[in-house]
Amino acid sequence: MFIALNAADRDRGSSPIQVAILFPVVILLIFAIVQAFLAAYAHNVAQTAAREGVSAGRMYGAGPGDGAAKARSAVNALGGDILVDSHVSTAGSTAARIRITVQGRAISLLPGMGGWPVTASASGPVERWTTATGGR
Repeated sequence: MFIALNAADRDRGSSPIQVAILFPVVILLIFAIVQAFLAAYAHNVAQTAAREGVSAGRMYGAGPGDGAAKARSAVNALGGDILVDSHVSTAGSTAARIRITVQGRAISLLPGMGGWPVTASASGPVERWTTATGGR
């Protein structure tokens, strides 16, 4: 006995197989997009903290230590748990310029993964008191 099957009957059951194949790919794509946003936010936190540190450290009478303290407080206030293992450095600062570098890692969605490394720097001239010269 021969039963003729039309085109709709031959494709029956193929949809669950297609979903089973595509579902992990879609989930990985969503994880990658969210991880990229977390890394971008962590970089934004580090950059903002570095700028805040430079703003505090370049004021008249302040020093690199004041800028580093302000950058650390900005990382704690803005970063929360997004920027982990953060480190603030004033390496490269001189008497005329201050430089603040904030380093850390963006959190990872996958447990056991290290996270994305994040580094941001900012610099600016130190304010100083000057007097007019030239007899004017």
